[in-house]
Amino acid sequence: MFGTVIDLSRNILRGLVLAGIVLCFSVPAYADLFPLGHTSDVSAFSEEHIQLLAPSDTGSRPALIYEGGDLFLGVGDLYEGFETPWGAVWQPQLWVFGTMRSAVQMFENAGSNSTASEWANRLDLYANVQLTGTEKFIVGIRPLDRNEPSKFSRVAFNDNRGSGQSEFNLNIRTMFFEGDLGSLFPGLDPEGIKPIDYGFSVGRQLLQFQEGIMLNDEVDSIGIVRNNIHLPGIPSLRTSVVWGWNDLGRSDAGRDNTTNMFGLFNSADMQDLSWNLDMVYVSDSVDGGDSYHLGLSSIQRIGHYNTAFRVNASSAETASAKAGTGVLYSAEVSLTPQKSDDVAYLNTFVADGNFTQVGREPVVGGPLGALGILFASPSLGNFGSELISFANDVAGFALGYQAFWNHHRTSLTLETAGRKDLSGDRFDDIAFGFEFRQRLAQRIQLQVDSHYTVQEKRGNGYGLRTEILYQF
Repeated sequence: MFGTVIDLSRNILRGLVLAGIVLCFSVPAYADLFPLGHTSDVSAFSEEHIQLLAPSDTGSRPALIYEGGDLFLGVGDLYEGFETPWGAVWQPQLWVFGTMRSAVQMFENAGSNSTASEWANRLDLYANVQLTGTEKFIVGIRPLDRNEPSKFSRVAFNDNRGSGQSEFNLNIRTMFFEGDLGSLFPGLDPEGIKPIDYGFSVGRQLLQFQEGIMLNDEVDSIGIVRNNIHLPGIPSLRTSVVWGWNDLGRSDAGRDNTTNMFGLFNSADMQDLSWNLDMVYVSDSVDGGDSYHLGLSSIQRIGHYNTAFRVNASSAETASAKAGTGVLYSAEVSLTPQKSDDVAYLNTFVADGNFTQVGREPVVGGPLGALGILFASPSLGNFGSELISFANDVAGFALGYQAFWNHHRTSLTLETAGRKDLSGDRFDDIAFGFEFRQRLAQRIQLQVDSHYTVQEKRGNGYGLRTEILYQF
């Protein structure tokens, strides 16, 4: 066994050396191919006077489903509002908006449920009661799904997950109120000199930290944030304290009302970098559910490269399906080719042990979804991520290129990604895929995805999906 591993390592090393030699000699030949997207010369500021366009010349404003009060991004006089008994001036508006997604998709994953094809639909609908620039109340529903991969309103063509189904419901997925204490109660500080400008939010809301690697879930919670804290050597620090008491999605994909989540989240902007330090404790009334979580990240520019380095750790008091113990190390490096908006990127990761998130939506997938399109789930129907997105004793990468044309109305992302099992108990996989997006109209986008996966000791997988997204 050991000899086989040595031989395999030698073959990989030889392949990398050969690929490097070929690449070095072929760079001049392929240099004219990059950037792939639209290019333009970087121009200096014009010395000519350029008249601002009148509002009527800037194009039509896309109206929302319903706009009560002042129009969203409208022009003209504002409604003067009224003064509340506690001194705040409210200018109520009601804005109703949403996103409709409809996709025809098929996939073969060499599992018991392959091959599968379906037409799946998802509707995200929101009502926003805007009181001031900082105070608002938001309610959101997803009437065509129940937040599980197999529970979307869909028509199955040739899979064994059942025929067509309707999952119509009016379950509230989002409902929270947010504001600022100083703005909500201006009478407490009429001169504006007291340190009472604390932001707050309470209700069922999306919590997303460390780009979703640490936490990516809608939780019943209350949070308090203090912005622009000045400390020696730190010009701007933002600190948030969050308590979540219900509907936390653990790693077993179940919704949990037996847990309490306590989090301290910090974000600072320095002269040369930005860093985040996040800490969470989850207390579960059921044995085996308690866990501790830590996230640390540094985001900076090194020369011409944008970089982000992250360390996320989880520690479970008792290993279970809800929580595990492990550390996920990840590095993200990207470059924008000259004279373009294209992005070339390389993301790598290593998971030591079984790293688990604080919470995740069942349709979102695991923590690796933030590191590449082949690890990300579309969150629509049974079509999951092309590669397994959970971090349990695994190393891997995502290498890709995103190109833009037509003033960003057209984009194409090409990516190859792979996973290497470090435990010796599972499999290695590598995948190739693309994601094409085209704006069809002011509110409509076409997206086409496809991938091919080479899976060790299993049949290879593939998939194709076409989606129409309509924003209103």
